[in-house]
Amino acid sequence: MVSGITIERSKLTEEWIAIAVTGEIDLATVGDLDTAMDQVLADGDQSLVVDLNGSSFMDSTGLKALIMADRRFGGAGRGFAVAVGSGPISRLIDLSGVRGSLRVVDSADDVM
Repeated sequence: MVSGITIERSKLTEEWIAIAVTGEIDLATVGDLDTAMDQVLADGDQSLVVDLNGSSFMDSTGLKALIMADRRFGGAGRGFAVAVGSGPISRLIDLSGVRGSLRVVDSADDVM
C-alpha cells in the first residue's frame, strides 16, 4: 500500500492560513508538506498554522520541515504555529525539545 498525505488549505482570518494534514508525514511525503508551506509563504503575507490533528505519524524529517518553515516564516516577519492535540506527534515534539521554540497549540483555531 502506498502511503500518502492529504493537505487541505483554508483561510482562518485575514492574517492566518491553515493547512490541515491527514496521513503519515515521513521521508516519502515530507516534500508535499514543504511545498504546501512554501506556497503559503509565496502567496501573500499571511501567517501559517499547520494542523496535524489528522495525522497519525511524523518522523524526524517532518519535524525538521516544521522547524525550517518556522524559521522561514519568522524571517519574513510572519507567524507560524503547529496544531497538535495529544498522541504520537505531540510526544515527538515533546521528546525532541522543540515545543519551547515552536508555537504549539491544540487546534488551528487557537492561533486567533
